[in-house]
Amino acid sequence: MNPWLTAILLAAALGFFAFTMVRRLVPLWALRRVNRLDRPGERMGALVRFGFGQARLPDRGEVLPGLLHVAIFAAFLVLALRTATLFGMGFSRDFHLPLLGPGAPLGQAYALVKDVVVLLALAAAIGFLWRRLVTKPDRVTRSWEGVLILLFIAGLMLTEIGFEGAERLAASTPFDWAAPAGSLGALALSGVSPGAAHLAGAACFWLHLVIILVFLNFLPFGKHFHIITALPTVYLQRLPPTGALRKLDLESENAEYGAKTARDLSWKEGLDTYSCTECGRCQTHCPTYVTGKPLSHKEVNRALRHHLVERAPEFAALARAPDESARQALAEALPPLVGGVLAAETVWACTTCGWCETACPVFIENVPRLVDMRRQQVLVESTFPDEAARVFKNVETQGNPWGIGSNRRAEWCDDLAVPRASETKDFEYLFFVGCAGAFDDRQKKVSRAIVKLLRAANVKFAILGEEETCTGDAARRLGNEYLFQMQAAANVERLNAYGVKRILVQCPHCLNTLKNELPQFGGNYEVVHHAELIARLVSEGRLRPEAAASLGGRPVTFHDPCYLARWNGVTDAPRQALGAVPGLALREMERNRTQGFCCGAGGGRMWLEEKLGTRINQNRVEEASRTLGDGGVVATGCPFCLTMIRDGVNELGREEKVKVLDVAEIVAEGVHVP
Repeated sequence: MNPWLTAILLAAALGFFAFTMVRRLVPLWALRRVNRLDRPGERMGALVRFGFGQARLPDRGEVLPGLLHVAIFAAFLVLALRTATLFGMGFSRDFHLPLLGPGAPLGQAYALVKDVVVLLALAAAIGFLWRRLVTKPDRVTRSWEGVLILLFIAGLMLTEIGFEGAERLAASTPFDWAAPAGSLGALALSGVSPGAAHLAGAACFWLHLVIILVFLNFLPFGKHFHIITALPTVYLQRLPPTGALRKLDLESENAEYGAKTARDLSWKEGLDTYSCTECGRCQTHCPTYVTGKPLSHKEVNRALRHHLVERAPEFAALARAPDESARQALAEALPPLVGGVLAAETVWACTTCGWCETACPVFIENVPRLVDMRRQQVLVESTFPDEAARVFKNVETQGNPWGIGSNRRAEWCDDLAVPRASETKDFEYLFFVGCAGAFDDRQKKVSRAIVKLLRAANVKFAILGEEETCTGDAARRLGNEYLFQMQAAANVERLNAYGVKRILVQCPHCLNTLKNELPQFGGNYEVVHHAELIARLVSEGRLRPEAAASLGGRPVTFHDPCYLARWNGVTDAPRQALGAVPGLALREMERNRTQGFCCGAGGGRMWLEEKLGTRINQNRVEEASRTLGDGGVVATGCPFCLTMIRDGVNELGREEKVKVLDVAEIVAEGVHVP
C-alpha cells in the first residue's frame, strides 16, 4: 500500500471532478426558477421506489435490458462501501469500515452480497456489450462512449475479482461458497507462483482505484452524467397532477410567454438533459418517432444538453448578472430554441401523448418544455400552423374548435328533455358534454347513449346547454395560453356559480383540464369519465346490461386514450364496463393500458394536417386489425380517438370488417330505460 500515491490520486481526481461539476451545474443557476422541494414525503417515496428500487426499468416491454441495468445499479450501490474500503486500504493495509471487519457477522454477510453483485454486474456488462456490438437494437444510440463505459464497469468487476482472489490465495483460503467472486479469482490465479499472484493482486488493486477515478471524471462529459444526476432528477420530478401544464403569469410586469431561448427553460429541465441516459425507451411507443415524424425526445435531450455545454460561459455570465436588465441583454444573444437549437417541425410534431414521460426511468419532463416553446411561437412570434389559427378563432368566437354557432350547442338533445343547470339544482352530476359531444354528428350518438345510461340508473344530472364552452385544452397544448386562460376563467366562473361539485365527462381531454388544470383558476371539482361511472353503476347493481346485438358475437378490443390511461391512470374502468356486457369477448392489443399507442389527435394535432411520415391512426388500426383477426369492434372512450380510429379504418378500407364504437354505446345497447 502507498499512502502518498493514494493521496495524490484522490486529490488530483477529486479536484478535477469538482472543477468540472461546477462548470456543468453553474449554467443551471441561470435558468428559470421552479420549486421542486415541496411535498418531501411523496418525493422520498418516489425516490425509493423508482430511484433505488428501479421500478420502471424491468417494465415497458423491456424486461431483460431492465434487469441488466438493475444488476449494474445494485453493484454500484453495494460496491460503494467496498470502494471506500479500498481507498482506505491505500493508506493502511488493515483498514476496514466499522462493523464490516473480516470476522464480523455483518462483514461476512456483506462480503457474500458484494461477491454476488460483482458477478451479476460483470454478466450485465457483457450482456450490454453484446447488445451494442452484435444485436444493435434501434433505440440504442451508437457511440464509443457507451462501449467505453461498459468496459470501465467490466474492468472494475474483473479487478475486484482479481484482487480478492489474490487476497484469498495469500490467506490460504482459495475457495469458499460464501465468496464466489473471490473464489473465482483465486481459481484463475491458482496456476501461478505466490509472487506472481501477489503482483497480480497489487496490479488489480491500483488499476481498480485508477478506473474508479477516471470513470468518475469522465461522467460529466457525456450521457453517463446520469449516473450522478439520475437520483436527484427522480427526487425532483414533477408530482401529480402530472397532466397539468404550468400556468403562465400573463398579467404581471414580467409576464411569461413560454420559452424563447434555453434561459427560459427551468433549471430542472436543464438537469433533465444531463440525466438523459439515451436509452431510447421514449422512442419505443412514441407515435411521432414510430411513424417517421421529425421528433425523438432522446435527440431533443441531446441537442439541449450540447447547447447548454457549448454555451456554458454565456450561461455562467447570466447567472452572475447583477439585475434582470443585464440578464435580459445577455439572453438576447442566445440562439432561439425553435429554429436555432431545434427544428420547428420537431416542436410541432408532438401529440403530448405522454408515452415518453411514463417510459423514462428518470422522469424526464419532455412535454412541458415543448409546449413552452409553442407558447413562445404563438404568443410572441405569431408563428404557428395555419390550421391552428382557425382553431383559435373558432374557440374565441364560438366557444368550440369547429366554429359552429354556440347557440346550437344543445341541439343534440332537443328531443330528450335533458335538464339544464340553470333550471334545477337537484342534480348529482353536471354532465359536461364537451365540444365533440355537442357538435360532432358521430359523437352526438355517444352523448345520447350516456343520457340513456344515466336515466336507466336513475342518476340525477344536468347540463349547461348553451352556457357550456370549450375547456381550451387544444388551445393550451397548441401554445395559445392566453386563449386557454380566458376559457378556463369562464368555465370556473360558470361552474362555481351553479355550485357544481361533481362533473361527468365523455372526453379525456375535458377530464384532464377540468380535473387537473382548473384548480389553477379556483375550480376544484370531482371529475369522472363516463367509463368510470358506468363501471361503478354496474358494480352497484344500478345498471344491468344485456348482450349487445350489434356486436354479433365479434370480438372487441379497447383502445386506451392517452389522456385517460397515461395522464390520469384510468385503465380498469373501461374494461370493467365492457366486461359487464354478456357474451362480449375482449381481446387486448399488444400495446395497451399505460403502454397504449396514441391515435394521433392529442396536443392539438386533431386539428393539424399530418404531412410527414405515415399516419399515426393507421398504425393503430393495423394493430387493432391484427388483434381482431377476421373482424370485430374497436372500443374507445374518447371523441378524438373515435374519430381518428374510424378515419384510419376507412382510409385502410377496413370498414366492412372493423367497427368503431364508444364504451357507452356498447353498454347502452343492452340497457332498457324504464
